[in-house]
Amino acid sequence: MATLAEEQDPALLGAGPGPGPAPEPQVGLSVHQVVAGTVGIGVTVLLLTFALGDTHAGAFEISWLEGGWLPLVLLVLTCAAELIAVRMRHDGDAVEELTLLDGVVLLNALVLPLRQAVIVTLAGILLAYVVRRRDALKVLYNIGVYTTASCAAALLVHWIMPRDGVFDVRLVLAMIVATAAFVAINLVHMAVLLGAIAGARPWDVVREDAPLSFLTIIGTVGVTGTALAMSVATPVLLPCSVLPAVALRYAYGASVEKQEERRRSARVLEYSQVLASGPTRERAVSAFLHMVREEFDAEVSLVRFDDGSGAQVDDSVPDAGPVTVDCGRLDSTRRLEIVEDADLPPGWSSAMTAPVVVDGLPAGTVVVATNAKSRLRERDLTSLSSLASSFAVALQNADHMVRLVEETSKLRAVVDQASDGIMVLAGHGEIEVWSPAMARITGVPAGEAVGAMIRDVVVVENEESTRVDPFAEGARRMSPGLPHCAVDAELVRADGERRDTRFAHAGVFDGDVLVRDVIIVRDLSAERRVQRMKNDFIATVSHELRTPLTPIKGYAGMLRDRGDSMSPEQRARALGVIVDRADHLARLVEDLLTASTITSEAEPAHSLSTSEADLGSLVAVACDDFPEASGRLHLDSLATPVRIVCDSTRVVQIVSNLVANALKYSEADRPVDVSVDTVGRLGRVTVTDRGQGIPADQLDLVFDKFHRVEDPMVMSTSGTGLGLFIARQLARAMGGEIAAHSTLGVGSSFVLTLPLADPHVDGSTG
Repeated sequence: MATLAEEQDPALLGAGPGPGPAPEPQVGLSVHQVVAGTVGIGVTVLLLTFALGDTHAGAFEISWLEGGWLPLVLLVLTCAAELIAVRMRHDGDAVEELTLLDGVVLLNALVLPLRQAVIVTLAGILLAYVVRRRDALKVLYNIGVYTTASCAAALLVHWIMPRDGVFDVRLVLAMIVATAAFVAINLVHMAVLLGAIAGARPWDVVREDAPLSFLTIIGTVGVTGTALAMSVATPVLLPCSVLPAVALRYAYGASVEKQEERRRSARVLEYSQVLASGPTRERAVSAFLHMVREEFDAEVSLVRFDDGSGAQVDDSVPDAGPVTVDCGRLDSTRRLEIVEDADLPPGWSSAMTAPVVVDGLPAGTVVVATNAKSRLRERDLTSLSSLASSFAVALQNADHMVRLVEETSKLRAVVDQASDGIMVLAGHGEIEVWSPAMARITGVPAGEAVGAMIRDVVVVENEESTRVDPFAEGARRMSPGLPHCAVDAELVRADGERRDTRFAHAGVFDGDVLVRDVIIVRDLSAERRVQRMKNDFIATVSHELRTPLTPIKGYAGMLRDRGDSMSPEQRARALGVIVDRADHLARLVEDLLTASTITSEAEPAHSLSTSEADLGSLVAVACDDFPEASGRLHLDSLATPVRIVCDSTRVVQIVSNLVANALKYSEADRPVDVSVDTVGRLGRVTVTDRGQGIPADQLDLVFDKFHRVEDPMVMSTSGTGLGLFIARQLARAMGGEIAAHSTLGVGSSFVLTLPLADPHVDGSTG
């Protein structure tokens, strides 16, 4: 039966090509103390064995090997038993070796003199270590252990077994006791070493491995006894004694190959799952290097990219850090190859390289290196090539993911900041994207819209006020040859407000099937209101220009044709009308120029000439411009001056405009009240009429440029729709404001407020 001797990584014993991770502080012995103690015990036991033992022949004589051939054959057999092993991996990355060393050590003790048996055993083991190029610290430790164990086994055999060559119960007892001692000594030493390395309790290690050690003893006794009997009685059948071990070796070797394949497939699957999760470039590199290092039991795995960047994984950099190893030409090669000792950094026994090709272009090189305990093979090179290809795909996908995220972020920013509403519909009308502007236009938040059907969220009516499905209408008009169209409709917001909108469709077709519809919704309400205002302005200005031009043209023609026959009074009256209408045209042009200045320069503050003035006096001057309304116009002013800082001319212009509007939009027999007072730190002028009033939805609009409450085609009063716009802008330029209050059928009040000259004086009067 073969023995099972666990192999420890040299790096754990403080050896290896590079510095290992700092061991955690342990309360017990250090590794070097354990090694020193093991060697000391071995030397002591060896000296005692040589002192106590004799030079007599072994218990059994093998007659067909005489002279020096027997020790030589057993030396070779011992070396081969240590070299020929099946490496087993279990419990993650723990490695053990299946060998025949225990049986050969027992055979040496049975057929050789005591001292010679110990010397042959230790020489064979040492020769095997030289062949395998084990590091010095590991050799010292193992030689110390095997010296103690083999001396104990040889002493027990020679003490228990007489030299009569008889196969009886004493032989069985000697083999059992000697093998048990050999295995027990190995197990105890290993438990102490693991305690120093990993902090494990030695007793726990012994208890865990005891069942396996028991089976090892039984197997060793059986194989060794069979081989001994054949060697003495029927040497021709001796090869048959090792056939089970050889068969087991190859059978288990095949099993190990299958296990390695399964383990490799599991690692590839694990890496594939990492790739499927859409990793970043850094995570893809780290996962790949860890997988490669574990896959090939490598000392170092690294990748160097053509841009100079790279990453490395080893005992000192377990989490993929920057490259610290000088690989010479290895990390710049573009070949798939295995490189041996001469061209490698110190401590590496073999290395292999593989190019990383991304999008058909070389992007870098993968380097995998092992230390003296193992070498890379050609099949490893094939595996690395396959893994490097998968790694290249992972890098490509990671780069594509980064670009996709960037483009998605840009697109999301465009969608979020767009003033027009944007929605994306699936082919059956389900809402997939709903922009913030879309929520503002419809009054429906994205949380309620996304995932719902468009017909359940957006209420749209056509020109006949019939509800329509904008998606269905767009889908009907589009085709693979003409995937764009626009549908104008009136949208009904969630709060009931109606807005003129345009749905611009861009369809995505799969063959003849519409699979996605990107719709841009533009709110045309403001645009159409401006258009209506422009149309109203043109109609208003045409009317306003025609009104004074008609008498000017008429009286001018009269003076031209009949001026000589007209009396002086008639000519003076005609010229007066012409001058009056010309002044009206001048005021109209002045209003247009003022509105243009305010529009282009945001506010007319630069054109103001401010000084301190009495608000009551300025209002009185404005009222004096309407002598024909002296009976209707009532001025109520404070007895004390209301001092303000203003442009006096502009204040008179504002008040005149408010008074003119009040007179214009009320019946000729209705009074107009003008009052001057203060409120807080403001001077206040209130102009109140008792006219028809202004609808509530028009109160804010009356201050818009060109806005007229009346229809310009049937209006009964003149005006350009600029007066209140200009008045409010001028008031704001002086730090004031104009507000409107109105009740239909009762009348309207316009209130002008301007800051007092001394803002620290509170002159409240009402």
